[in-house]
Amino acid sequence: MVRLVIAMKWENELNHTAITLDASKDFSVIGAVSDSYRVLKMIESEQPDIVILDYYLDQFLSLDLIPIIKHRSPSTSVIVISPYDDENHAWHALNKGVSGYIVRKFDMDMLAGIVHMVHTGGLYVSSQIIVQMLPKFHRYQELYQGVKPAKNKKNAADPANLTCFSPSEQRLIKAIIQGKTTKEIAEILNLKTGTVRNYISKIMKKTKCLDRTQLIYFVRRNGFFT
Repeated sequence: MVRLVIAMKWENELNHTAITLDASKDFSVIGAVSDSYRVLKMIESEQPDIVILDYYLDQFLSLDLIPIIKHRSPSTSVIVISPYDDENHAWHALNKGVSGYIVRKFDMDMLAGIVHMVHTGGLYVSSQIIVQMLPKFHRYQELYQGVKPAKNKKNAADPANLTCFSPSEQRLIKAIIQGKTTKEIAEILNLKTGTVRNYISKIMKKTKCLDRTQLIYFVRRNGFFT
């Protein structure tokens, strides 16, 4: 079970996030606070696996708290929820040591998946920022160079064309590239969220990608939708 501390500025968002994640058998929310003093005290005493931080907390920028968090609880990973969807803010956060950088518009299913990814040693950056980063930074190509197109298997993704994807899957992939959440994709395509998740699962199997970030790299590398 992943032990979480959540720190968000707005009480309604804090309570909704804490209640939703704590309802999962995979997570235990051991603290939900709205100020930097209490989050630092809780991290020191509880040593959580992951702390989810609002970009702004009272008088502090949450990124300024990361060195203190790492000092008091070296094994704690940090996920930041930010209002900024540009690569400069994302790189600044990554350089500070965050393991997840999420643009504020997200759904709970996505957040739960990101927590799982970070807990298993992964790194997450919101897809709309990855789209900005990939053409400019070769190190992202190195980071995801293990993502290879599947070949010589039934329903494997063919890098030469899009025929392996159904029209619905193609529309869904375009929405993922645009940074849409699962709920937003369901509304755009007039589908149930469970159906969208099933489509995403099939697409990941076809491309052998582990998450949306890798899928975007796969799509861009093979020249789809360009």
